[in-house]
Amino acid sequence: MKKKLKEINFHRQELHNHLPSLRTINSLLPYTIEKVRIESDELRINRKEWTFCKNPEQEDDEDSNERIISIFNRDTHRRSPNFSVNKSSDEAFEKCFSVYLKNDSTIKDFDLSGVPKFLYERDESDGFKLNISKLRTNGVLVDVFDYFIRFVNLDNLEYIHLVLSNKVFGQGDNFGILERPEIVNCKNLDLYVIAPKTAPINYITGLKNQTLVLNQNYFDVNDLRLLIENWKISSRPVGTSFCLWACGFIKTEILNSLELQDTFPVEIQDESTKMQGIGMKMDNNRDLVLYQGQHQVGNRYRPALKMEVISRGSEKKIGDSEPHVSG
Repeated sequence: MKKKLKEINFHRQELHNHLPSLRTINSLLPYTIEKVRIESDELRINRKEWTFCKNPEQEDDEDSNERIISIFNRDTHRRSPNFSVNKSSDEAFEKCFSVYLKNDSTIKDFDLSGVPKFLYERDESDGFKLNISKLRTNGVLVDVFDYFIRFVNLDNLEYIHLVLSNKVFGQGDNFGILERPEIVNCKNLDLYVIAPKTAPINYITGLKNQTLVLNQNYFDVNDLRLLIENWKISSRPVGTSFCLWACGFIKTEILNSLELQDTFPVEIQDESTKMQGIGMKMDNNRDLVLYQGQHQVGNRYRPALKMEVISRGSEKKIGDSEPHVSG
């Protein structure tokens, strides 16, 4: 089915390019797209990039409305000849955006690195929504996220990769975004917190994701203990999991220094090895287990602390054969 959809969209693009008589019909239908990336002045759709900028020859002319559009094909590594339009960069961007990203378009992977002006100003009353499966945010400001998430169909959003960086955000409350309902309730959240500041533990305990992956250095032992105690008395369902990893972070030392009460040893079966962990009773139907496993990042595996809510008494049935993967 996936292959068929790709073929349909490829042929549809060919029709759009070579049969002008069908463009009107084609313009009414939403697309299915593998990957989109937007910045304030750049749009990338699959392997093609559009850049919108002022004509450098008229840089000092404030009255000029001429803009240059540059198109680069990442498959052929060739750039088309630049062409100019008598529009503002934002108007040109909006025109290109509206051609490909129509209401109800389906996008597998969306990379949000900035929001152009026209999206800030766009009214929600027209019901415009994009069906995005994976949303990646690269250190965008909280208001940028708020402006964009209005146009995402949250029923179809499966995964958010969120980067929080003090360098990008400045000195304000960088972590307030973790209280947004779209973040709190997203099915899978991959959270990357860049030092020197760490996320206050109350933000982490407030997250209700089915799978939460946290990449954060200097995660305090006391904070981890608070997180475990929070999960232990929570109503989180069986299958809810947490993964903590970071480059150069010694997970074993933290695991051994937790000094948790009312625990029992558990054995976790990997594909080839058995690992030791600790378990805690949540209620008559659920246990909470904590163990040192692996987290896949690209094509590499990193040591990680993992925590999971499981059915009571099923400790030996847990496996780490399919590590969580950061996209």
